[in-house]
Amino acid sequence: MKKMVSLAAMFAALSYASPVFAETNINVYGTLDTAFGDVSHSLSIDPQFPASVNPVSPVRKTVPGAAIGLFNGGISDSRVGVKGTTDVGDGLKVFYTLEEGFNLPTGRVNNAAAELASNGGGTPTTAGANSSMSGQLFNRQASVGLSYCDWGSLAVGRTYAPIYDICVTYDPVQDAQLFSPLGFSGTYGGGGGVSEDTRVDNSLKYTNKIGSFNFGGLLKLGGTLGEATAKTAYALNAGYEEGNFGIQGAYQAFNDAIVGAASALTTNAVDITNENTKSWMVAAKYKVGAATLKIGYEEYRLSAPSDILTGAPSLYNYYGQIVGKVSNFSATASDRSTHILFGGGDYNFSSKFNVAAGVYSVSPQANGDGSQVYSNLMYYSLLADYHITKSLDTYAGLMYASFSGVGVPAATFYQDNCISAVGVRYKF
Repeated sequence: MKKMVSLAAMFAALSYASPVFAETNINVYGTLDTAFGDVSHSLSIDPQFPASVNPVSPVRKTVPGAAIGLFNGGISDSRVGVKGTTDVGDGLKVFYTLEEGFNLPTGRVNNAAAELASNGGGTPTTAGANSSMSGQLFNRQASVGLSYCDWGSLAVGRTYAPIYDICVTYDPVQDAQLFSPLGFSGTYGGGGGVSEDTRVDNSLKYTNKIGSFNFGGLLKLGGTLGEATAKTAYALNAGYEEGNFGIQGAYQAFNDAIVGAASALTTNAVDITNENTKSWMVAAKYKVGAATLKIGYEEYRLSAPSDILTGAPSLYNYYGQIVGKVSNFSATASDRSTHILFGGGDYNFSSKFNVAAGVYSVSPQANGDGSQVYSNLMYYSLLADYHITKSLDTYAGLMYASFSGVGVPAATFYQDNCISAVGVRYKF
């Protein structure tokens, strides 16, 4: 809460800045989104996890019931931010974005790392998962950059991974946080296998658009002493949008990506796994009258890390949380691949009322040495969204999930799950 108070004070100061800032365009903005709903099989609602609940992952049968209550961000994660531009002359502009995500029902900063730690050392009590939003002051975005005429723009700092940018506009159901596996999980919808890499720290991100074509690239700097490639990443993206048709593609590669999970043995701690990731996505959309059709495919691969983590867990931390165990993806295993296919679209019944539907298939594949078993995850989503005004809308959403395969045996896991919720969203 101290972080939120400090953030609000800073925004207020910027909003009432003296005339010396008159040449700078400063915009304080935000999204407030909350929903009342039900998840058929779930641990208790978590007060600091970005989505409040987890309707995407298979649930063990030791969890006895449902979670009913207020959820954060049915469609959009609640947030507050400040962004601005300054024209410094001759076509050169400076721009910046600082954005914080928070849990609206509780007022707490989004902190998935703290949620994982609180469930460490025994039987978990609250729902959640790993995420790139883990207690940072600006957990969604923090960047400054330059743009120049037709040369494009270069942002420096904490920026979105290109696959996330594609999902925002090409997901069939608005990349909804609670009604789409892409919107919920950075594992699928941005991080290329690791949710923590949906947003990329220490990055330089270039974007440009020439006519109907857009292209860009991202470079993450590791900053590790004596290890030039440790904790580095690069990404490329390109696309074409003209009239009713659009297509986008991206490729991402991360060295030494860290994945967090609630510690199996250590109380108030997180277990981390170190691995390399490679991923790519292509998605397309086509508008026919009042309808827009969307389809996409993603593949990501996990492999042994470039820089092996060694030593006691006390040498490491995970977003400020204690680490209970450190693991490296096995160097003897084959790459672990996952395939995601999605399709659907939306229909505008009027300028205010839109209904969207999507189907998502997630298929993790076995390693050559059998260290990962097959499983199939299917998600069926429906979202009705009514805009009362341009800034205010209300919605009703549903996502049914079906799980099968050796990895989710019927004796141990529920074979399905369902979330249904109604909510309201206000943008300012």
